[in-house]
Amino acid sequence: MLEIIEKRNPKLVEASVELHQSGAIPPDCYVVDLDMLRKNVKRIKGSVDELGLNCFVMTKQFNRNPSMISLFIEEGLDKFVAVDYECAYLLNKQRANVSHVGHLVQIPRHRTMDILEMSPEIWTVYGYENAVSISAAAQSSGVNQNVLLKVIGDKDAVYTAQEGGIPLNRALEVAERVASLPNLTIVGVTGFYCTTYDFNKRRVVPTPNMTSIKEAADMFKTKLGLDIKHINAPGNSSIESMRVTSQMGATDTEPGSALWGMCPQQLFGSDVGEPAQVYVSEISHYSEDTAQVIGGGFYPDVASASMTVTQAFVGNSADKIFTDPVKAEIPSQSWIDYYSWLYPESKNRAKSGDTVIYFFRPQVFKTRSANVATLSGIQNGRPQVEAIYDRSSNSMLS
Repeated sequence: MLEIIEKRNPKLVEASVELHQSGAIPPDCYVVDLDMLRKNVKRIKGSVDELGLNCFVMTKQFNRNPSMISLFIEEGLDKFVAVDYECAYLLNKQRANVSHVGHLVQIPRHRTMDILEMSPEIWTVYGYENAVSISAAAQSSGVNQNVLLKVIGDKDAVYTAQEGGIPLNRALEVAERVASLPNLTIVGVTGFYCTTYDFNKRRVVPTPNMTSIKEAADMFKTKLGLDIKHINAPGNSSIESMRVTSQMGATDTEPGSALWGMCPQQLFGSDVGEPAQVYVSEISHYSEDTAQVIGGGFYPDVASASMTVTQAFVGNSADKIFTDPVKAEIPSQSWIDYYSWLYPESKNRAKSGDTVIYFFRPQVFKTRSANVATLSGIQNGRPQVEAIYDRSSNSMLS
C-alpha cells in the first residue's frame, strides 16, 4: 500500500510530515488533499451526468467532514445518503440535503418523525413493519414519503452484521402490502452490495444482488403497475462500478471511498481517481525495542491481504520520509488502539516525536478519536491547513 501513495501522491506525504513536525496538525489525524479530492469529485460528477444517474454521496468514510461536504456541494454533488440515524442528524446539522435514509441502518421507530422532518427524497425499508411506522408518521404530518424496498435473493452477497431485507421470493407480496399503506409511495428498490472488485480479474464485477434488485423492479412494474424510478445500486461505488451497474439498469449510485480515491479498483485496477488521504501520527515512546505510536484512528477496511498494514513511513523531514520504511503493526479490532507498533532496526531509526505516516482505506466514523485535517495547495507546493475537525466534527482551529 505504501508504494501506491508514494508513487501517486508523494506531495501529500511530504506536506504531512512538515506540518506535523511544525505542530500545525496533530497526531492521530487523517490528512486530506483537497486539491486531489476536488479533481476526483469533478470526474465522478462528470460520469454521473454522462450516465444520467442519481447520485447520493456517502460520507461515513470521512466522518461527515464539514470541509469535504462543502466541497462536494460546490462541485454539484449535493444529495447525501445517511448510513444511520446519527448520520442523518449530523448531515442535517450542516444543512446538507439528507436525501436517502434507512440504508444501511433502519431508522428507529421513535426517530421516525425527526427524520421525516428532514424531507428525505427516498427512504429504504427492510420490511412491512418498518413501512407501517413511516406511514403512520407521514399520515400524522400530512406528507407523502417515497420509499425503496430492500430486496435480497437466496444467493446474494451479505456482509456480517448487515443482514436483512425482503426475500426476493416474497417481494411481490410485501410490496403489495406496503403499497396499500397511506402516505407511502414505492418508487424503487435497493440492495447491498451490488458490485465488488475482483482482485484476480482486476476489474469490478456485479454481484447477484444487482440481478435480484433488477428482477424485483421489473416484477413490481409488470405485476403491480408501480412506477419504479429508482434502482438503487450502492456498494463499492466508483466510475467503473457505476458503468457496470448502469448497463444492468441501475439509476442510482452512492460514491463514498471513491471520492478520495480509496476504492480497490482505483488503488489496484485501472479505475479513475487518485488517493487523497493519509493517516498521520507520531512515536510516543518505546517499550523495550518496540516503538509505540499514538493511536485512535486505526480502522483499516481491508478487502484483501494486499491492503493490510505492514509498513509505515517514519521520519522528521520531507526529504527523507520515503527512505527505508519501517515494519509496522496495528492492533486488531478486539483491542483498544491506544498505541500501534513499529519495529525499527534500531532506536536511532525511529525516535520519539518522529512523524509516522500510514496508508490504508479508512472508515473514519468507526474510529475512537481520529481527527481530520483538510489541506489546500499541496499539489502546487504551498500546503495550507484549511480546517481540522475532531472525532465529533468540532473545529480544532480558533
